[in-house]
Amino acid sequence: MGSFRDHRCRAEGIADLFARAPFEEGGWDAALKALADATGSTRSQLLALGERHAAFNWVTDAEGIPDYFDEFLAIDGFNPQVNYRVAATRMPFEVTWEDHYDAIRKAHTDEAYLDYVRRNDAEFGAQVVLSQRPGVFFGLAILRGQGVGRSNEAQRAVLAEAAPAVLAAIRMQDAIEHQGIELLRGSLDAIRSAAILLDGIGKVCGVTAAAQALLGPDSLQIRAATLHATRPDVDRELQARIGRALAGREDGAADLWLRSADAPLLLDVRSLPRQDWSFGTAPRAIVTLRTPLRPTAQQSAHLATALGLTLAEGEVVSLLVQGHSRQAVANLRGVSVQTVISQLRTIFQKCGVNREAVLVSMAREVIELASR
Repeated sequence: MGSFRDHRCRAEGIADLFARAPFEEGGWDAALKALADATGSTRSQLLALGERHAAFNWVTDAEGIPDYFDEFLAIDGFNPQVNYRVAATRMPFEVTWEDHYDAIRKAHTDEAYLDYVRRNDAEFGAQVVLSQRPGVFFGLAILRGQGVGRSNEAQRAVLAEAAPAVLAAIRMQDAIEHQGIELLRGSLDAIRSAAILLDGIGKVCGVTAAAQALLGPDSLQIRAATLHATRPDVDRELQARIGRALAGREDGAADLWLRSADAPLLLDVRSLPRQDWSFGTAPRAIVTLRTPLRPTAQQSAHLATALGLTLAEGEVVSLLVQGHSRQAVANLRGVSVQTVISQLRTIFQKCGVNREAVLVSMAREVIELASR
């Protein structure tokens, strides 16, 4: 009777820890460690597996093992032909354990994965799928090494009883993250920013009104919740930049321009600040769309008259005053960069200057005087 009460107390205590996890700093880590301790396991794991990669993967105390996650990916650890745990996955809330792993291993055994789990004290254990929906599923597991051996029925019962509480906490965390998406999207809408928010697996999770207005059949489209450029070469580069941003790697690549029927679009892809705990639904990257303002015909004509330039040269100077690079000026005017450089040589000569900064300063003074 005493052992039953102890079991119930452990299960209730773990459920309470998971209920508080979304609201407390380090709450998820504390709850998962308590689950490992209550089941006498080496570690516990919470995983959100998405369509393209793991949206979330937390293994307690793994930070002390060099290259733990990198090696897992290197051996294709999410492949059911490699990982007997993945191959043993069943329907939600059906617990699978070593007996099921043994059956898979008799059919096929991947030596690289076996070596990996043995070195990291994770050969044995039990697992349960918490939720399975299109594109992602959440799983909970206890991992055990040779030192603690195989799981027993009581330990698996603790895992099974914890599962509903963990799923409830995941849903709460998911709701909090979606609220964060709406708050961020609303803030971007308020400043009329053309922005598209991407979650941890690169799916579109928010689009501002200004960005929606720039989407179209000859520019950008959202297909199956994924952002694509209609031009294949631009799309390849866009997907590469999104991948780098999701991984937290930004390499200062050159401007990415997309021509459309209306105006060229400048695409900028950036990482968003990462949260220690996120199940992949929180915004992880932002794509901003900018349509450069073309100078008014009046401003270009005024600069041309004041500086002794042609109308085309006046437009070049006006674009430089707006802060556009030479490449951007070329894109906006539909000419090559070499043409812009050639025009600038003539403009420098006519204006008696030899540096772009001096030219821009001179042009700004002309514009300011005209506006008085």
